[in-house]
Amino acid sequence: MKLVIFTPGVKSSAIGRMTRLVVRALLSQQHHVVLVRTESAHVLAKEPHDFGCTAIPWTDEEQVAQEVASADCLVYQIGDNYEFHEGGVAWLHKAPGIVCLHDFFLGHLFWGWAQQRRDEANDILTQWYGSKIATNYFNVSDSATFISSTRETAPLTEWISSMATGVITHSNWGCKRVMDACAGPVFVTPLAYDAPGAVDAEEERKSDGKLKVLTIGHVNPNKRVESCIKAIASNASLRKNISYRLVGAILPDVESKLTEMAAKGGVELIISNEVDDATLSEAIREADVISCLRWPSLEAASASAIEAMLYGKATIVTDTGFYKELPDQYVLKVSPDNEIEDLKKIFLSLRSKPSSAAEIGKQAQAWAKETFTAENYAHKLEQAIPVVLRAKVVISAVDHFATIIEKWSASPELLGTPEILKPLSIFNTNTIV
Repeated sequence: MKLVIFTPGVKSSAIGRMTRLVVRALLSQQHHVVLVRTESAHVLAKEPHDFGCTAIPWTDEEQVAQEVASADCLVYQIGDNYEFHEGGVAWLHKAPGIVCLHDFFLGHLFWGWAQQRRDEANDILTQWYGSKIATNYFNVSDSATFISSTRETAPLTEWISSMATGVITHSNWGCKRVMDACAGPVFVTPLAYDAPGAVDAEEERKSDGKLKVLTIGHVNPNKRVESCIKAIASNASLRKNISYRLVGAILPDVESKLTEMAAKGGVELIISNEVDDATLSEAIREADVISCLRWPSLEAASASAIEAMLYGKATIVTDTGFYKELPDQYVLKVSPDNEIEDLKKIFLSLRSKPSSAAEIGKQAQAWAKETFTAENYAHKLEQAIPVVLRAKVVISAVDHFATIIEKWSASPELLGTPEILKPLSIFNTNTIV
C-alpha cells in the first residue's frame, strides 16, 4: 500500500519525531511511504528527522501532486502550530485524507492561516460559532487572553475535522467536536513515542539528598511552574529537601520573575534554558519526579508526559483532558481547582518515602512501553484506511444527493429521511473506533 504522509519534518518537532517512528514501522511492514514536509519556508531549511523514505517539500506542487495521484491513502499529521503545518492545511483543502489530530485546540493554527485569508476565516468562524464570535475573534491583546477566550467557544477543531475523510486522535476528551464535524470515522489510539536515552527503571541510581523535580519544555504559564514554586515554598521541609529544575526555552522577563519568586520563597530553582538532546536526556535521568502539569490542557496527548513515563519517572499531571485518561496508578494527579495544596501533598509524600517515586516510575515505564508504540499506531492506521475508504462511498453519495436536492430547490432535510439513511447505514461511518 502506498501512503503519502504530510508532516513537519524538522528535528524540533515532536510530531515529526512521532511520525518518524510510525513511518519506520510502516516501512517494516513493506508499505511504500512518501513523506511531504509541511513547514513554512524558513523552517523547511532546517535539518529534518531521518524518516528512512523519500521526503519532499509541500511547495513542490508538481511532485506532490504526482505522489498524491498515485497514493492509496493520504495521511495528515496536524497540530496547533501554523509554522509547522502550513503545507498540511494547504494540501488537506485540495486533497482530503485521514487527519492524525494532535491537538483539540487549533486556534493558533487557524490564526496563522487566517492572516492572508481574513474574509474566508470570518466565514468559517460564522459557520461554526456564529457572527458574534466571528466579529470579536481577532480582537485580542495576547496569547493567554486568546486561549482563555476561545478554547471553549471557538477551538477550531471543527475546521480541520470537517476537511478530513477520517480522524485518528490520541484521547477521547475532545472527540465530540471532531465527530460533529467529520463525516468519516473517528479512531482513538495511543500516541507513538520513544525515549532513546532511557534505561530500565530498576537500573536507575538511587536518588540521594534532595528530591529532584524537573519541568521540561518551553516555560509558559500553562506549565504551572509558579504553582510548583509556591507549593515547595509553603513548607519548611520541602524548601530544605527539594531541588527544582527547568530545562527549556524561557523568555528573560519570565526567568527574572521566577528567579525572584523562588528566592523570596527560599526555593532552590535551577534554570537551564534550552539544551541539546544529550543534556536533556541526562536531566531527565537525574530527576526523581517530572512535573507535566498543564492548565489549560489543549492537546490530544502529551509527548512530554509519555516520555517521562518511558524514562521510568514519577510523573505529576493535571487531572484533566488527556491526563485524566491515564490510569491513576501510573501518574500523580493534581486537581486544577486545588493545585498548590495537591502539589504540596504529593511532594511531602514522595519526600517521606523516597522509594515511592521509583516504584511509581517503574510501573509507569512497563505500562508505557507496551502502550505508546509505533507498531500499535501503524496497526491502527492500517485498520483505519479501509474503513475510511468505505466511508468515502457514503460521503460521495450524500454529496451527490445534496447536489440534486439543491438543483430542485428542495429542503436539505430530505437527506435525513429513512429512504436515504437506511441504505447508507451499512457503512456506519461516524463512530469512535
